[in-house]
Amino acid sequence: MHDLIIENGTIIDGSGDEQYVADLAINDGVITEIGDLRGEHAQKHVDASDHYVVPGFVDLSNRSDVYWRLFRDPLMESLLRQGITTMICGNSGSSLAPIYNKDMLLSLQKWSDIRKINVGWETMREFLDAVEALHLSMNFATFVGHGTLRRGLTGDTMRALKPKEMHALQKHITQSLTEGAFGVSLGLVYTHEQKTTAEELTMIAQTIEKQRGLFVAHLRNEDRDVLEALDEILSVARLTNVRTHITHLKAVGSKNWSLMSQALEAIEQMRANGFNVLFDLYPYNYTGSVLYTFLPEWVTDGGRAMMLGRLRTPQIYQHVVKELRDVDVDFGTAIVAHGISDNNIRGKKIATLAQAQNKTVEELVLDLLIASEGRVIVLIDALSEENLIRGISNPYSIVTTNAPGYSLTNIDAHATVHPRSFGSFPRLLHRYVNQQKILSWEEAIYKISGKPAQHVGLDRRGLLRQGYYADIVVIDPMRVEDCATIQKPLQYARGIRDVFVNGIPVIESARLTGIRPGHVLRKTSV
Repeated sequence: MHDLIIENGTIIDGSGDEQYVADLAINDGVITEIGDLRGEHAQKHVDASDHYVVPGFVDLSNRSDVYWRLFRDPLMESLLRQGITTMICGNSGSSLAPIYNKDMLLSLQKWSDIRKINVGWETMREFLDAVEALHLSMNFATFVGHGTLRRGLTGDTMRALKPKEMHALQKHITQSLTEGAFGVSLGLVYTHEQKTTAEELTMIAQTIEKQRGLFVAHLRNEDRDVLEALDEILSVARLTNVRTHITHLKAVGSKNWSLMSQALEAIEQMRANGFNVLFDLYPYNYTGSVLYTFLPEWVTDGGRAMMLGRLRTPQIYQHVVKELRDVDVDFGTAIVAHGISDNNIRGKKIATLAQAQNKTVEELVLDLLIASEGRVIVLIDALSEENLIRGISNPYSIVTTNAPGYSLTNIDAHATVHPRSFGSFPRLLHRYVNQQKILSWEEAIYKISGKPAQHVGLDRRGLLRQGYYADIVVIDPMRVEDCATIQKPLQYARGIRDVFVNGIPVIESARLTGIRPGHVLRKTSV
């Protein structure tokens, strides 16, 4: 007697191999048989006729931690209704552990109001125990954030690390990986990681490689200098042979769109030379960007307090306004999404706000930064659809949300949500598989299940195989579609009929069950 049999479905197993029709049995949260199971008994049968049965999706670049959604909304229905069964957090240099002094929380202030945050842990192990106690709806894993660790060593100052601090950083990385983190993420675009030296990057990569972890890098630059920023990371990979991942690779601004092909070629060359390098992207032209990252580097040098001091100085303010006119981004189209509580501002385009206040777009950008103390996040239509297709179709890409999860009954009052929180994976399947035929179903499912699970090093996740955990999605291939848009982002996707996490239904016949059977996944020691 099986716990559950999913029968008559077309199985796409997450490996990239061709689909086939079979039944699938689950016992004690694990896949125990795949084949012709007619006549076998189970406590429950699920008919998947005319549906695809696929592995639960692995979101390698999830942000539910730094937006504090884990604690506010353990269900995170917008992710479940995309078919996500495992989220991986601690991205772009910021993680929720370790936190052993108050300065480390500062790395989160771009996304959350840290004045409202209470932390009851210090180490990575203690944090993972705390997440376990939440009983999330899906599985959870994390990287350790380089920026978080760096803040613990340098406080609110921007500078190169001293030898003693380098040793301490190495120690904290090793401890966090030993206690369950799957790798180290870097956010070199953000202020307190901009002073990271080549020596520091090499040490980090060598430490990760010894622990068989993943080196995850948000590039230092994503516009005119994106190729140099990419080469910085690829050089470290060549030197250390560390498994490497580039977070949401993109070329921002129309003048820089031609650079994307060269970036992809550089990664392809690394792969041809035997290095394990992959990248991810999200299937939207709109970025969700921290606004201050578009400022000239000299403005942010020294950290947030010094940046704000400069912007509040009239002469410097006017000088920065002039420099912003040369940035390859149309700030007027940017939508104020997060960091401003005023409903008359949030959700509006910067051009509209500037016109209403009789100011230039560049002046309004600086005014928003001053008013929010540097915390504004904006949605900007700054990416090329052609480049997006290049990236999605590239054999070395993974597709992610790069977003937190929400439930319609639990939305932040002061945030305009990017539609990727509700639609990334169904959008991939509807737009780029069904409509445009950019990928086959097998290729697409591989990019969001088996491939990220293998790259991160998740044990027995990401594939439909005997002995693997029963993270499973049943999809109606003709109905799957993202419904969220920039104008109306708070809309669940459709076509994801059933979602099982560790063999337990969290979405059943397109209805939320409310059960929260997620596991905390921990990297095993070398």
